[in-house]
Amino acid sequence: MPESQQLIKKNLDFINILPAWAQELSVKYCSKTANLYFVHGNIRDFLPHKMNEGEFMFVKIQDYISEVLFGNRDIIVFYDKSGGISFCLSDMERDYLKTMSARYPDVAPEEFLTRDPVKAFDYLERYFVMNIPKEKRIVLIMDYAETIIPADEIGHLDEIDRYCLVTLNRWSHEPQFTQGDISVIMLTENLTDVNPRLSSSPSTVKVTIPFPGAMVRTQFLEFLEAKDMLLLERGLNPERIGNMTSG
Repeated sequence: MPESQQLIKKNLDFINILPAWAQELSVKYCSKTANLYFVHGNIRDFLPHKMNEGEFMFVKIQDYISEVLFGNRDIIVFYDKSGGISFCLSDMERDYLKTMSARYPDVAPEEFLTRDPVKAFDYLERYFVMNIPKEKRIVLIMDYAETIIPADEIGHLDEIDRYCLVTLNRWSHEPQFTQGDISVIMLTENLTDVNPRLSSSPSTVKVTIPFPGAMVRTQFLEFLEAKDMLLLERGLNPERIGNMTSG
């Protein structure tokens, strides 16, 4: 049995309890056939994860991917143009800063957390490659993908946008990333806002998060009610509100 099928089989019990979009992302990840993923659609909602029968937790998309799908293990990095580089755990950030400062002592530590995508991509790629021999799973989650690789003709892109497009295109085909278990997950509400050279490429994986149905909306309201975070008018309850609302 190929290694990818063994990995899927090993994690099948866990994968089966996930919502359909997360199952798709997990199976594609375990297949080890792609480095670059686009997760789009309802990415700004709190997403439900079933913990036990009748028990759910609701988390942001970044936390869902890092905590639920990857268990906050190995190296999980976040990046967007506003916040720069960050990590899901402080220990991961400390290791990154320690490693990079030792390798590049002339660079100020805060530079390694830069918001500049040109510097950020360069530093992160160097760090990722350094960690390949350690056989660590590496996941880079980038939010607001449309600000990094906007949907425009390449001739109309500025120098930084072209650099990002070329770099991500290279990463999507980089054998070293595939063999080294390095994955890049890009988040955007509308896939059409992202450059089609990547979003339409057969080498990238596209996963849609749907808007919640009445049952999920009701469960979220019950979750808030159990935490005393829900105030309703007399005669209203989570089930009724869940059926009345949308999205």
